Amino acid sequence: MKNILRLTKYAFKYKKSLVLAIFAMLAQVFVGFYIPFIMKDIIDVALPAHDFNTVAILSLSMLALALLGIACGFLNTYTSQYISQYASAELRLDLFNKIQTLSFKNIDTFKASRLITNATNDIVRVQMYFTMMLRIVIRAPMMIVMGLFLAISTSIQLSQVFFITMPLLAVSIVVIMLFAYPRFRKVQTALDDLNNVVLENANAPQVVKSFVSQPHESERFEDVNENYRAVNTSAETVMAFADPVINVIFNAGIALILFLGTYYFNLGPDNAPAFFTDEGLPRIGLLMAFNSYSQQILIGLMMFAMIMIFISRAEVSAARITEVLDADVDLMNPDNPIIPRLSGDIRFENVSFGYGDNANLVLKNIDFHVEAGEKFGIIGSTGSGKSTLVSLIPRLYDVKGGRILLDGLPLKDLDIPSVRSQIGFVTQQAIIFSGSVATNILQGDEGADLEKLKASAKQAQIHDFLLGQEGYFNHLVQAKGANLSGGQKQRVSMARALIKRPSILILDDVTSAVDTVTERKVLKTIDTLPNRPTMLCISQKVSTVRRMDRIMVLDNHGEIDGIGTHEQLLECSPVYREIVGSQVKTGGETHA
Repeated sequence: MKNILRLTKYAFKYKKSLVLAIFAMLAQVFVGFYIPFIMKDIIDVALPAHDFNTVAILSLSMLALALLGIACGFLNTYTSQYISQYASAELRLDLFNKIQTLSFKNIDTFKASRLITNATNDIVRVQMYFTMMLRIVIRAPMMIVMGLFLAISTSIQLSQVFFITMPLLAVSIVVIMLFAYPRFRKVQTALDDLNNVVLENANAPQVVKSFVSQPHESERFEDVNENYRAVNTSAETVMAFADPVINVIFNAGIALILFLGTYYFNLGPDNAPAFFTDEGLPRIGLLMAFNSYSQQILIGLMMFAMIMIFISRAEVSAARITEVLDADVDLMNPDNPIIPRLSGDIRFENVSFGYGDNANLVLKNIDFHVEAGEKFGIIGSTGSGKSTLVSLIPRLYDVKGGRILLDGLPLKDLDIPSVRSQIGFVTQQAIIFSGSVATNILQGDEGADLEKLKASAKQAQIHDFLLGQEGYFNHLVQAKGANLSGGQKQRVSMARALIKRPSILILDDVTSAVDTVTERKVLKTIDTLPNRPTMLCISQKVSTVRRMDRIMVLDNHGEIDGIGTHEQLLECSPVYREIVGSQVKTGGETHA
């Protein structure tokens, strides 16, 4: 319960609406209990006395109260929905903002599919709890307490029925909850697995189709879908017992009331005077009023049972949400960060790194220095740790050993947003968001004007393409750039990095998606920038890295095999000679 109670603070922010919702609910409950009280007077007092004026007045009063109850019910429903919608929207925003702060290590731990479920299905369950809280959570206990008070006040003898019905209902609720709660946890975990398969297939349709692996993926989805169905069915099976059990107890309560009422009526006025008027007539109104109160009590208990079931579901989702909200981000800004103005000097001092807490090291004892404005190439076989190495510079991960210095300052002492704002990072897989080309490029500098936008597009060699589009920079792109070629996506991604006018520019094998002529133009343009950035260029192609001032070669063990010019590495680096030889044999271009 602690997790869902903690999230209740989001609803308590809307105090005016909260007070209005509770007031409307209290009024509705009062009306529901006062109408049987009036009805009892009509049947047991006014009708036997043939006082039809009183009957008419009381009947009109009942009608007015009924209309008031309808109005209060509408007001309570509207305000509870208002609060639940706004509270859940705020919770969803806070969760999204928290996800944005998570480090790559945190995201690897939670998994993307889990975070998607948190931000969608789990939030919906908490939203339902917010609605139930204002419509039922307070109403149900009130109905039970007020109903018991009025029922006992009406007839102590008939109240004996509650000694049977209430314990039965309480035990049933507890048993159902004990069986349901662990099943709800399994349902959410199974939904994570389902989302994971869908997400993987949505992210890689080309691979699935190219390798004709639709049958395999369908089989994978069928497995997780069947598992989700099975655990969901298991949970709903437990829930299915709730309605019939509650209804049986509810109807049994009504039957017992009628049985006891008949029993006391048969005893006569002398032995059961509370059930007869002064004239010796049976107090039918009393029996009807008590039955109405008992029904209110049992309805309150039914509501309470449903509340507990909803709360158990919401508690599972709330626990998953708070787990993310409370996650310790392992990569945090220092308490008093240095806000640098970087020139681009980079130094790695005996750096080692591995993914996970106990994982094998991907990089070992990496030690090198790149001067400001230098063009530095990085090459190595697949899996040698090239992309991992450059991801450490904007501090996407923290090193396991050694340290990284920018402009002679330890990276861990620098302000993370400031450092990242001065680094242009073009990833190996171009990340394009739905919207326009302009919105994608302006992610690098939201305040850039049209001239700066044009300049970055020209530098990335994407401007000519945009001139041929009807919308120019407003040319709409689909999610993940589905309507752009690989090279176009890469050039948009490069323009996004260049518009920042970065001090450090990281190109992670970005030229693999563009032709040789475009590659040369891009690299030449970078050389002519007014404030030439320090450039780290990862590439599998020797023809690309040999254009750099120096080249670093990584071996298959994540260690440096050599650093130098193309000619120097041909002399001292066996790994580099092997790469050059393989590209010559396969017709790769190795000359500048």
